Amino acid sequence: MIYLTGCLPAKTELRELLRENGFGALLTPFSQRSLIETNWIWAADNGCFSNKWDYATWINWLSTRPNAGSALFAVVPDTVCDPIETSIKWGKYSAMVKNQGFKTAFVLQDGATYDTIPWDQLDCLFIGGTTKYKLSEDAKQYTQHAKSLGKWVHMGRVNSQKRIELAVNWGCDSADGTFLAFGPDINTPKLIKMLEYGKRPQLKI
Repeated sequence: MIYLTGCLPAKTELRELLRENGFGALLTPFSQRSLIETNWIWAADNGCFSNKWDYATWINWLSTRPNAGSALFAVVPDTVCDPIETSIKWGKYSAMVKNQGFKTAFVLQDGATYDTIPWDQLDCLFIGGTTKYKLSEDAKQYTQHAKSLGKWVHMGRVNSQKRIELAVNWGCDSADGTFLAFGPDINTPKLIKMLEYGKRPQLKI
């Protein structure tokens, strides 16, 4: 499983250590620093969780990315914990994301049902919503269904060993978190150690 950090360390040597260990970056229109290094794994978040979000900033940021085709996915705008509003935004914005050359990620929210998820259109299912929902049986079943369709699955806000193990056991292809936001000098080697679980072969039960 690939881990995308939402907080790149300021120190070049720490960023290089992460890159060498297969980590990536989850960037947003409001990222504090641009990903200027080459050969990084990355994905584009939409920044909707921020109250600074607006359409013009978001679409301009997407359109100026020089390497859209190299991104794992770009997250289509969503509304936290509102599957109906998220579906409406998908209908409004997903084609724009695709037209920019990105693979599209649909955010799973609390209360989503099979018929509110655009299975035939999305490239990635992004497990969002509340913490309780992320750990729910519904989220697990939707993950399994997405994998059966050959879709990429990403889990958001993964900041502990336990959550990493859950994401790996569910079959998630990637996850993100802000574990490095505080104390990157100490937490960078800790996070690398935590992700060793995701690189081990998993027993099939």
